[in-house]
Amino acid sequence: MKIIAILGSPREQSASSAIVKTILKGAEENGHVCSVYEVNKMNLKGCQACGNCKKNEIDCVLNDDLKMYWNDLHEADVLIVSSPNYHANVCGPMISFLNRHYCLRKKDRTLRLKAGKKLIGVFSQGNSDVNGYESAYKWFLSRFEAYGMELQDIIVHTEAIPVTDDAEIIKRAYELGQKL
Repeated sequence: MKIIAILGSPREQSASSAIVKTILKGAEENGHVCSVYEVNKMNLKGCQACGNCKKNEIDCVLNDDLKMYWNDLHEADVLIVSSPNYHANVCGPMISFLNRHYCLRKKDRTLRLKAGKKLIGVFSQGNSDVNGYESAYKWFLSRFEAYGMELQDIIVHTEAIPVTDDAEIIKRAYELGQKL
């Protein structure tokens, strides 16, 4: 199985990144192949509304660091997206990342992406209420579901939850990776 993880946090040691890396550890131990993209380190432009993707029914033509991602996405079985919460929503670079998926629909609105890919969301927030931003996360993930992906799980980290090797959230992440 091929798994792609998108790390949306600008901080390398962030809680959301640590949780995703734990999911990947569990998956890799079961022989799955994992690729990681760190949005903050990528040259990633926002959608330019050029229309080439629709006109030619192709992946986005922008010449940036998502070129390799498109190939991986078409081959992947699982997409994991993660983000810190900034101002009650996923961070801005992850919104730009999301918008670039516009190319995955043809002019007639049919999908260019094989349906049935598994989707996992991992989010981290300062608000200690784990459900405080549930609607924002569900909206973000629903955009990927609109491309035929099937939501498997959402993990939300709050400031009140430790991210240590023995923490329940880390155990849950590892088990999720093992089950993929």
